[in-house]
Amino acid sequence: MKAAAFVGLALSLAPSSAWACASCISTPFGDQTYTWPYLGLILLPFGLIAAIVGILGYHAGYRPRTLVRRLVAHFAAKDDPQIIKETT
Repeated sequence: MKAAAFVGLALSLAPSSAWACASCISTPFGDQTYTWPYLGLILLPFGLIAAIVGILGYHAGYRPRTLVRRLVAHFAAKDDPQIIKETT
């Protein structure tokens, strides 16, 4: 009796061939729709990191107006010191 129970348990726990889901079976791989979930899973961590960095940067004082003002000041044309601009 123990041997029959052991054989039955072994057969029930033995791996069998995997069944594909209904969308994988019906897709002829011509429409390429199976790539969107993978693309979403790959890009999700980058989106979360960008959101966290944006929130931390905003709270650290890097607001959009401040950043634009700094960039404009950095890339603005510098005045030539040899040109006299005073008028009388």
